[in-house]
Amino acid sequence: MKNIRFNNLDAALLYSFPAPPSDLAKIVWYFTSTNRTYPPTFEQITNCLNKGMRVGIIREDGGLFVIDDIWYGKIHMADDSAGNEIEAMMEFQDGFVNVDFNETTDATCSLTEADYESMLAKLR
Repeated sequence: MKNIRFNNLDAALLYSFPAPPSDLAKIVWYFTSTNRTYPPTFEQITNCLNKGMRVGIIREDGGLFVIDDIWYGKIHMADDSAGNEIEAMMEFQDGFVNVDFNETTDATCSLTEADYESMLAKLR
């Protein structure tokens, strides 16, 4: 197994998971609303999901994505103390991005590009 590193976009996406379990449409909607940006590309979202699954932060359950309870707490640790969601997310990023995580499995998400594009079309 290898070490995995997350980037700022990964951290922002993980922060965008509503209380588990979450469908992808809710995650993307929250991400675009909070960050005032466009939806991530298929490659960006699957890259984050796959890395999260490989280190044990995320699991897929019947088309829903579940963040481990302990990790959900870590991701949202600053929610009550930060001035707003962006500051809370940035605090999470500071201790999460560019840190080496051990890969514990070779799991990957089942999301297809066609499914992602179909979901995005419904959000528009």
